[in-house]
Amino acid sequence: MKKSNLVLKAGVAALLASVYSTGASADVIDGNADANVIAPLLLVETTAMNFGDVAGGTSTGTVVLDLTSARTATGDASTLASGAGTAGEFTIEGAAALAFTLTVSGTATLTDGGGNNMTVTGFTENGSAVTLSGSGTPDSFQIGGTLNIGAGQAAGAYSTLNAGGAPFAVTANYN
Repeated sequence: MKKSNLVLKAGVAALLASVYSTGASADVIDGNADANVIAPLLLVETTAMNFGDVAGGTSTGTVVLDLTSARTATGDASTLASGAGTAGEFTIEGAAALAFTLTVSGTATLTDGGGNNMTVTGFTENGSAVTLSGSGTPDSFQIGGTLNIGAGQAAGAYSTLNAGGAPFAVTANYN
């Protein structure tokens, strides 16, 4: 009898200890969370970059198209007045008063559709200086680059849209 009494007392003591040690000091509270969803950035190309009428020679040359659409020829390349150049123009929309980072990457390949190509490298842009107005009117920026003309470049209408052509990439991300 003493043994069963001792076991019963030990069980009651253990039960009381667990009730007082965990139940009396435990607390539960709900945690909350918030999020502010920002309008996604929307990029639109409004004017394709166009180097205009250019001529190559017997050795390589380049035509640099700046953000104001001015062209400068180097090496054995020249620009012609018959076809002016135009910097690429893009618009961007997003949340008001937020800044973003703009990246122009890749190498554009312009082809004549007949196996001849030229590349555009050395991209410049003025979009990184833009802070979104959010006024309902898209903000705009320009992109320029360097057209690389090969020695004895074949005459033709070259474009990234022709078979074998490849565009450059424009990426915008909120800061």
